[in-house]
Amino acid sequence: MNVQSNPFLFESAILSHLPGFGAVRTTQLAGYLSVGDAAGGWLYFWFSEAGGQPEQAPLLVWVNGESTRSAMDALFDEHGPYLLDPSGRVYPNPFSWHHHVNYLIIDQPLGQGLSFATHARYLPETHDEASLQLYHALQEFLLRWPRYRERDCYLFGSGSTAHTLARLAHRILDGNGSGQPQIELKGLGLGNALLAPEIQLPSHIEYAHQHRLINLSEKNRALERLEQYRHALASPNSLQRQLASGVAIGIERFIQQCCGRDLRDIRHPPAKPSRLLDEYLKKPPVQQALRLDARADGVPPALPIQLGEAAWLESSSHLFPPLLDQLKVLFFHGECSLEGNYLGLDAWLNTLSWTQADNFRLQKRVAWRPYGMAAGLIRRHGDLSQIIIQNAGLRATRDQPAAVQAMLRDFLACDYVKHDI
Repeated sequence: MNVQSNPFLFESAILSHLPGFGAVRTTQLAGYLSVGDAAGGWLYFWFSEAGGQPEQAPLLVWVNGESTRSAMDALFDEHGPYLLDPSGRVYPNPFSWHHHVNYLIIDQPLGQGLSFATHARYLPETHDEASLQLYHALQEFLLRWPRYRERDCYLFGSGSTAHTLARLAHRILDGNGSGQPQIELKGLGLGNALLAPEIQLPSHIEYAHQHRLINLSEKNRALERLEQYRHALASPNSLQRQLASGVAIGIERFIQQCCGRDLRDIRHPPAKPSRLLDEYLKKPPVQQALRLDARADGVPPALPIQLGEAAWLESSSHLFPPLLDQLKVLFFHGECSLEGNYLGLDAWLNTLSWTQADNFRLQKRVAWRPYGMAAGLIRRHGDLSQIIIQNAGLRATRDQPAAVQAMLRDFLACDYVKHDI
């Protein structure tokens, strides 16, 4: 792998000062990673070394879950080392994941967030292409900072990014077996994962009906649209298949119009995205400190198929049986999120065949008590765990930061002893 294809190599990536916060007290890095030898695009990254015993802590790679949101949202408003208040003040996050892991976030895909491409041909059209770019970027990070290569590695993300992470996991495992520099991949953590749209989309309708977001008549209208989606998805005509994504998105919009709720957190009405982080990142001192490239502000040419649409066309079911046999896997759900809800994941898991499938299906959900008090439900067998986090939406880390931090800690330690038997 030719790391010299990245001109950002000649710049220091050490983060020493953060505007609105002050001097950075731990080892932190920020900058750009190339997506391959062609050097046609760069993915932005931020790394925070573990707050305690970094030489023993695993490396956790977080990839943002929505192409319309930057990974910086996770860093400043979920599980990163900092939080940002309305006044622009930055302060430490007591529930940051970097207290337990060496924390690396990568902003993807190209053309979104702080990452950018020099030409439209480098923008990924599929999750397979996005995973290849991530693999190059991760290898470059570990070549530049090799002390983290020996650490156990975990891939985490949410929503449709599960498609990309499943493919990235396979690339890592295949690369490890074919002479590429080793990455010590040990597990996956996927929040409200969207993996098999043909199985999970019906669960969105059922979830909406069970939670009284739609009535019976509206449910039947949604089911009619579901048949249109299935017909388009099964078509041998590629143009017809692409229409399926529009039908799927239309079903979600129909449900939202019926209920007036945010499908990522049904406790609330839809809200306009906050501009707080955007305003912070536009400040010249912040851009200089974080080494943001001005090209990241450009609007990329439209893709023939956006990754958000491809999520409704691709299934990752075939990728998971070998992953479930080789890795620790955690599925977690904010119970108040319709998107990627537990009903759909249950239905999907029932279709898969892996070594411990029958034993896992025999497990009943029991109360999950990470701090002695009930915080949700869990079922687990072997290296597969599934947790439903109560009083949380899609961004469960923001809603229940202490519980989610405990979930991460226990997953890494394979310790879920604090639940009812």
